[in-house]
Amino acid sequence: MTMKTFRVVTGLAFLMLLTGCTITVYPVITESEAIFDARLPGNWKEIDGSDQMTVSRSTGNSYEIEYTSEGKTGRFAARLGYLGDHMVLDVWPKPRQGDVPDPYAPLMLAGHLQLFPEFSDNEISLAIINPDALLSALQSGKVRLPYRHSTEVTANTDDEGLVLTGTTDELRKSLGTYCANPAVSERDWLHVRRTSGSSFQPVSVPCFEASAWREADQLFRCDPHWLGADVASTVDLGNNRTLWLFGDTWIDASGKGTRKGARMISNSVAIQTGTDPATADISFFWGTDAGGNPDAMFPDRDGESLWFGNGIRVGDRLVLFFARTIRNTGVGLGFEHVGWTAIMVSNPDAEPSSWQVQELETPENSLGILVGFAAVLKSEGYVVALGSQNPVKSHPIFAARWPEDEIRRGNLLHPEWWAGEMVGWVPDSSGIQRYPLFNGGQTELTIHYDDPSKRYICVQTEGFGAADIMMRAAPSLTGPWSDLRLLYRPPEYYRENVSIYSGKAHPSLTGSDLVLTYATNTFRFEEQLTDSLIYYPRFVRLTRCR
Repeated sequence: MTMKTFRVVTGLAFLMLLTGCTITVYPVITESEAIFDARLPGNWKEIDGSDQMTVSRSTGNSYEIEYTSEGKTGRFAARLGYLGDHMVLDVWPKPRQGDVPDPYAPLMLAGHLQLFPEFSDNEISLAIINPDALLSALQSGKVRLPYRHSTEVTANTDDEGLVLTGTTDELRKSLGTYCANPAVSERDWLHVRRTSGSSFQPVSVPCFEASAWREADQLFRCDPHWLGADVASTVDLGNNRTLWLFGDTWIDASGKGTRKGARMISNSVAIQTGTDPATADISFFWGTDAGGNPDAMFPDRDGESLWFGNGIRVGDRLVLFFARTIRNTGVGLGFEHVGWTAIMVSNPDAEPSSWQVQELETPENSLGILVGFAAVLKSEGYVVALGSQNPVKSHPIFAARWPEDEIRRGNLLHPEWWAGEMVGWVPDSSGIQRYPLFNGGQTELTIHYDDPSKRYICVQTEGFGAADIMMRAAPSLTGPWSDLRLLYRPPEYYRENVSIYSGKAHPSLTGSDLVLTYATNTFRFEEQLTDSLIYYPRFVRLTRCR
């Protein structure tokens, strides 16, 4: 395909869109599958030419694109998402009234062109599906999709047109497999460099060497009643005391140290005394029900479990963030997050069994963001609570914040939301679109400021089931955030039926340059009853590269 065939989409050029490349009649990326990537908006110029384009955010997670070539401007809509493991930009013409001469307007087919972007510092390289290779695969039966093929010479090009007429589901199934082979695309079909807009200048990820820390693992195995949990978030309480927050927890009331006959409760906590987990003391806490049986520290209510996210101490107050969760849904992993809530502890220096607690009123949450479940931290006089958008698969991470004194008073009703570099923070009442810090996060992760490297770092897992521990970095909390970098592959990665998740950093702990944990689980519930190696948080110690 010649570049001008696609670029100049004005007047009769709309009729040229079907020549020289692969077009789909139906979208590959639907509205529900679309993601937003902060690297895409801005003004761009072709590196080896004079064409220019402006990309801006439209409604939801969609984009608007204006492309100018030889003084003519074409207008497009686009959605970004994933086709298999590959990021794809689904683009289609969006002419304004008068862009297409009236005699030809009824003939225009708004076909979809699939572009495969690769991002680097202030540059984007776009690839397309090679139409000749795909046509050969279609004719041989290696790819099974309905299609039309035109060999007509059109609009000063000698290119052939290939139109895939399959439905969105058919396209995603067949092209997802086909495009896994990099040889089927035309690389550097378009290569552009940013000229203005949101400058993307990510910092590098700090270098660490990671290793398992088995001595620290024993911290969670010293109580014969507390027999494992996940989540494992920490809050620095001061005076060498660390609060641990746990999700679903096995409690053996008999103290025999076995999960057979034990009870799983929705949450528990622990107080660690001493900052080195390999030498510290720890005490675990949970509740009891009316019959004296083990129960959650914060019990289920109205059919909802309270799963810990994160917490933060502000002066003499402790605020804890939870996901409100429904179990036994029969869909996916069997649970669904239906919202968030927060609880204030007015005496955090007391033992948790003596805590005085108050549930806080929280604002409406139409975007489905699990506020405070991903991370909570202090930044420039504010408390910032991060959360992924539920149930969006790409896990975009959004940020809400409150002044520290408002948090201490328990006033969460009026947060500010991050709305992008061009806008900044906006009040909750604003109708301006919220803007994620980055995509590709996780429901559970941590972000903290790393003073030695003078940057913010995010720790999370990547993958479903067998997962790696990853890290990304940014010069400021709101970005720009770098891509993920592999930090550590847990030894459990190769275990059958394993689930590795909840990768987190604990900057207030000592014994290493940085302390991490991750959770381990199994997709076979019965293994939890018989295998004491599974379903305990695992420690990782990081040493800075010298």
